[in-house]
Amino acid sequence: MRRLLGPLRWYGAGPLHLLALLGSFALAGYAAMRFVPANPLGVAAWFVGAIVGHDLLLLPLYSLLDRGARAVLRHRPAPTGPLPTGPWINHLRVPAVLSALLFLVFAPLILRLPSGFEQITGRPVTPYLTHWLLITGALFVGSAVILAWRVGRARRLTNSSAPDAGRPEP
Repeated sequence: MRRLLGPLRWYGAGPLHLLALLGSFALAGYAAMRFVPANPLGVAAWFVGAIVGHDLLLLPLYSLLDRGARAVLRHRPAPTGPLPTGPWINHLRVPAVLSALLFLVFAPLILRLPSGFEQITGRPVTPYLTHWLLITGALFVGSAVILAWRVGRARRLTNSSAPDAGRPEP
């Protein structure tokens, strides 16, 4: 048994993580076997476009947005006290990234770019912008609710752990 678990200790993560990683590699290998022989130039162009688009355009853009959000929120005092010391910025990052991914996937439909979409699919293009805005709003509202719950819980724990909490003065 020790011989079997030896490589897992060397790997540094649990067996479930290793299984998920191997499954991801298997799925990527299957996709490569299916798509690369059919269109090798298209797959290579997609990879180069993804690398250039992400590393040269998107990464600097969302790094600047993140720094700006941190600077604005760091210098503005909260009306009910300071923000928690934990990763509170993630309550802005997660809904922003999910909204951006949805926009990236559905951008042609949100911007009403495809011509003939309604004739081909029988579905209108008009609700995509409204739906994307509603989903984005719901993501930010849900994240704000979770942040408020976490801040309230942290304050309750801090107040209840104080040595004289709840005792009247003599």
